[in-house]
Amino acid sequence: MSVLKPARPAQARAGSRLLFCGLLAVILSACGGGGGGGSDVSPPPPPPPPPVTDPAGIDKALLRQQVDAFVAEQKARIETIDCSQSQTGPCEPIRNIRFSDGQAQPAKLRSDQTVLLIDYGPFFSAMLRYRSRMLAYYRVNESTGLVEPHDPVIAQAPRWGVELLRAIDGFQYRDGAGQQRPSFVPADWLRPLAPLVGARSFVGPEWSGFHGAAVLSMVVEASPQAGFVLLDPFPFEAVLKANRSSACAKDWAALEQGVQRTAQSLQAVLQRHGVDYVNMSGGVDAQNLRMWDGLGCGSALSSDEARALMLAYRPLYAALFESPTVLGVQAAGQHMAPHNAPLDMLALPHRVRAQSFNARATRLSADGITGAQRPAVHEPWAHDRAWVDVFLNTGLLSDDVPLQINERPPLKTDNHFGLRLGPSGDYVNPSFIAPQALNRLIHLKQQLAPTMAPEAPLDAALIQRMKDALTPLGCSWAPEDGGRCKLQDPAWHRQQELFRQGWLPADWRWE
Repeated sequence: MSVLKPARPAQARAGSRLLFCGLLAVILSACGGGGGGGSDVSPPPPPPPPPVTDPAGIDKALLRQQVDAFVAEQKARIETIDCSQSQTGPCEPIRNIRFSDGQAQPAKLRSDQTVLLIDYGPFFSAMLRYRSRMLAYYRVNESTGLVEPHDPVIAQAPRWGVELLRAIDGFQYRDGAGQQRPSFVPADWLRPLAPLVGARSFVGPEWSGFHGAAVLSMVVEASPQAGFVLLDPFPFEAVLKANRSSACAKDWAALEQGVQRTAQSLQAVLQRHGVDYVNMSGGVDAQNLRMWDGLGCGSALSSDEARALMLAYRPLYAALFESPTVLGVQAAGQHMAPHNAPLDMLALPHRVRAQSFNARATRLSADGITGAQRPAVHEPWAHDRAWVDVFLNTGLLSDDVPLQINERPPLKTDNHFGLRLGPSGDYVNPSFIAPQALNRLIHLKQQLAPTMAPEAPLDAALIQRMKDALTPLGCSWAPEDGGRCKLQDPAWHRQQELFRQGWLPADWRWE
């Protein structure tokens, strides 16, 4: 049974879901070793999936040999580096590294797996380790309220680290004929490098603790062919500042018009990049209203005014969760009510609101169907279930400290470097559950439409099929669920492209 030191105690929604908070997750270097245990009597694991050739033309065994040789070479090189003694050669600082210095490699990506990731950054790993999978970077202009390209900068990093991460990102697979092509390299294959890079970490304090780095790390590995469009951060504050006069006048109709302009510019981004999925860790709720004081309007908000302000953001939700070819996942709120989370309570056709539960030693089936039997699980947010579309297992075996986790929990990399894979580290934060739901939906599309054109886009009918398959009918123990089986455990059942494509075996264990 594996043990993990806990993150800080879970805070209210302002500290656990919103993008303005700092990262709560435990860095993977704090994880204990060895695979975790389940209950004393557990059913056998599911059979391995059938062989898959995605991406076509790559012999994964041959690729692994090439990666192993690369890792051995890099390990020998890094072991000799001591930047405390010199700032030349491999220790020479490379300054002003920009996002625009790199570019996406379409050959590594599927056109039907483009994700708009809305989160608080900027993302160190998006600029070095995974730059070839980043299509664009945006933020909302605080003066105009429009979504505009953004070009974040890393002030400096040592040459050896920059060269290492860029070499991993640009790794070329060589087939038997000597032909090369860019390839995904799983973080788990790079594990021998993790302690060496960790001991020489060059991520400064200005990059540490970013919420978005953790969220990205949960999708970028589990869905290896996904490409990303980044919106940093969630635009609540920028939109409010851009429409300060309307907000201070409490002219909610005018504020909504300003939000509509932002939404239109966001829709243009969705169309420009052919976005298929949205992952949003935050939302507009009562906790956002602390931003009101920063406007300096000189007045407070009544309860009715606060609700009206939140509802003025409805056009943004429409752009994200009502677009006909886009499926969005949002981290669900906590203690939802009409006065504090009116937008989260809307039934939007192309949105999936995700929240967590702890299965402990219970093992759900792959479809989660339990009939009239209520599973013996811990549901901290059961009171919100009428407005939550799916609950995903955290992997926790108990709530005791130190935390104990099962052998197949939700996974993430070590954030910035992508050199190992392990438990997500935060077991109650819905921000870190939403990416798991997104990974499952990407995986579901391949199961539901295996004979269609390889990269057919989403449409309303397919999106509904995917949502129905995510939580199938067959559970009658919670009337609020309408017969849907909302408790799901995709991590336990390896329901991710990382495993379906055979990058890691079904019996893989974290260390």
